[in-house]
Amino acid sequence: MNNTQKFKSSSESGNAVVIVLVVLVVIAVGALAYLATQMNDGESQTQDPAAQMVAADQETAATDENAAPEQTAEATDAENQEAVQVPAPQEPVEVKPGNPTVAVVNGEEIKRMDVLNFIQTLPEQTRQRPIDQLFPQALEQVVNAKLVEEKAEAVNLDNNPEVQEQLEQAKRQIVSTVYLQQEVEKEVTEERLREGYNLYVENFPEIQEVKAKHILVDDEAKAQELIEQLNEGASFEELAQENSKDNTAEQGGDLGYFAQTDVVPEFADAAFALEPGSVTQEPVQTQFGYHVIKVEDKRQRPPAEFEQAKPFLETQIRAAVLNGILQGWREEADIKKFDINGEPIEESATAETAPAAETPAEENAAAE
Repeated sequence: MNNTQKFKSSSESGNAVVIVLVVLVVIAVGALAYLATQMNDGESQTQDPAAQMVAADQETAATDENAAPEQTAEATDAENQEAVQVPAPQEPVEVKPGNPTVAVVNGEEIKRMDVLNFIQTLPEQTRQRPIDQLFPQALEQVVNAKLVEEKAEAVNLDNNPEVQEQLEQAKRQIVSTVYLQQEVEKEVTEERLREGYNLYVENFPEIQEVKAKHILVDDEAKAQELIEQLNEGASFEELAQENSKDNTAEQGGDLGYFAQTDVVPEFADAAFALEPGSVTQEPVQTQFGYHVIKVEDKRQRPPAEFEQAKPFLETQIRAAVLNGILQGWREEADIKKFDINGEPIEESATAETAPAAETPAEENAAAE
């Protein structure tokens, strides 16, 4: 809830491991990746667009408040002399069905899906921008990539030593990643998932929950008036819909089940002190206002069903399998290590001081 904001407790997170395939070996895709970096140069060092707008508004407001009287008078005179033309806000662009041509480069068409696929390669923060702002910029980058691709094909670098070396590196990386993926997936069986789920259920902590509804108002007297109406038989749901300023009003104030730590202390103390079916007889004050609370049920929080827990269990098992495979390979291998100056070092000392560095294949596997 907004104003008694309830944060549902989630299951314990594990070490996520994803097996991904590296397929960026085509020159055109490489150009797209490069141009995507160019498009987002510097953006990762700034706030997201919404935060920037808020910051700009605050800075503008501060500037306006601190403006000297003479400056304010001059601005007012300027406004009286010439009206400032403020462009009307634009309506969101309607995206029609289909896959139309959005550009033609030397006779070759670029489709809308080509641009949308490129957008999917951009950082998540960038993808959150409005599509009518993002699409034109992305289109320019796809056009640039097409030009780079054409120029590269014209000079035929297929046999260039540098190209061959990078393709060979990419091939080795792909082969290593696919092999490691296959070895891990062999161990992620239904039986092992069931064992992991049973262990999860056995160790699931006891957490008390209540199912409650509430009405949130700004005035204590109003909250007391609502309590009196409820005592006279009024519908809690109807009063919540008519009076609550919380965004649960449309659902009759329903908050669902929550634990004591999921809500602010004052609200939790009052809710957990009630018996099912009862309503607070005094308004409950929190930082959000005054609450009238009705408790409908109490229970122990149940563990997630198997299908709900399955993705989490798969992630945990993949992590354990990957670590086990790599540890086994390390024990079988003849490994000698040297320090930064090439001097021999003891394996035990290395293990105590720093974890083993990940290989490129491990880094790709760990991306999940």
